[in-house]
Amino acid sequence: MAHYDQSGLTAAMLRPEFYPDRPGHVELRQTHISYVFLAGTRVYKIKKPLQLPFLDYSTLSRRRYFCGEEVRLNRRLAPNTYRGVMAISRVDGTYRLAEDDAKGGQIVEYAVAMNRLPDERMLSALLRRNAAETSHVLAIAEKLVAFHQKASREKAPIYGSPQAIAANVRGNFQETRRFIDATISRAMFESIEAYSEAFLREQGALLGRRVAQGRVRDGHGDLRAEHICLVDDIEIYDCVEFNESLRYSDVASETAFLSMDLDFAGAANLSDQFAGAYAATAGDEDLPALLPFYKCYRAYVRGKVESLKSDEAEVAARERRQASLQALRYFLLALRYAKRPSRPTLLVVCGMVATGKSTVAELLSARTGFPVFDSDHARKQLAGVASTARAGESYQAGIYAPEFTRRTYETLLEAANNRLASGEGAIIAATFADTEFRWRTV
Repeated sequence: MAHYDQSGLTAAMLRPEFYPDRPGHVELRQTHISYVFLAGTRVYKIKKPLQLPFLDYSTLSRRRYFCGEEVRLNRRLAPNTYRGVMAISRVDGTYRLAEDDAKGGQIVEYAVAMNRLPDERMLSALLRRNAAETSHVLAIAEKLVAFHQKASREKAPIYGSPQAIAANVRGNFQETRRFIDATISRAMFESIEAYSEAFLREQGALLGRRVAQGRVRDGHGDLRAEHICLVDDIEIYDCVEFNESLRYSDVASETAFLSMDLDFAGAANLSDQFAGAYAATAGDEDLPALLPFYKCYRAYVRGKVESLKSDEAEVAARERRQASLQALRYFLLALRYAKRPSRPTLLVVCGMVATGKSTVAELLSARTGFPVFDSDHARKQLAGVASTARAGESYQAGIYAPEFTRRTYETLLEAANNRLASGEGAIIAATFADTEFRWRTV
């Protein structure tokens, strides 16, 4: 193992002169297991020398191996992004970036070299700008189905058995028990654990059939919105390379991961559309029955990851506090899946203009997970204008004319009814000045 000061290396990698193309600026982003350097049009990632229950980067040889695995595995879904592995050597006290077979000096670390993808085209960025569209998630679903159909299923009996799934689920609870009363309450912990154990007990046969049906594949393992870039050829990057058991899973689990992440971002409609498109394209009739369980599992995994980050001393205090809050949000989402309402529920928020309906609806959405169908957004969508645009029209004129208002309410009620028909809940926020439409929600 090469011994060196990793803080000295990170300082060197923050200097533009470290890189062959001398970028104008270098930015460091940190996860709980990696340092990521954004250097102009390129990205370089080095792995922290860690040994955790789910990964082992403790030696230089292991980090080199997993750098190679990261490139190999990620080229399946992001062939235009991953350039290869580069060595970092130290010569006369100076760190240098070179090819994997660098000559001269002592190789102290390895880096994964990538082409930088545009931040503004990340699905996570589109969600923040309310610019993510149905066409985006349908295209992602299509790409993912094609990927899963080609992905290896050789080790499916090992990783897809009910026993293996139960071991992963229970391992999460073991690893997060120390965070009780820090990022998760004991009541939440016990409720999610009880739900998970009940599902494993009652649906063992279904989980077992998935292996025989070819539904367990060597997948991505970390399918989140921030790992999807909507360029001409969708690039899905940063898969799990460090632990095969976390990457090899039921396709329902992988689908649930992104569906959960869309829920977390407040895009429940896109979440439903994505999951529905995947199930239809793949011909997977059992997927809807598995989604709540796997969504709960995936939200809990994210809560665990954020909890670990919140407890990492080298992460800045502000980032640790933020990670702690994120962990709580993920655990609350997991609890929401574990305590799904027993029947479809419609919540209606009504009142006069500018009385805070949208604020109340968003708070209810955060508590229940139901999507909000807002009359202002629906009205502008029907008119083909941006949701942030001002209508500039007087009362009962243009898009506020009675006939256009009727179309708006018909759209809201249809969207809500579709949610209720699928067994889910919904929230409508509108004035409901016309009693006809109020009665139609009863």
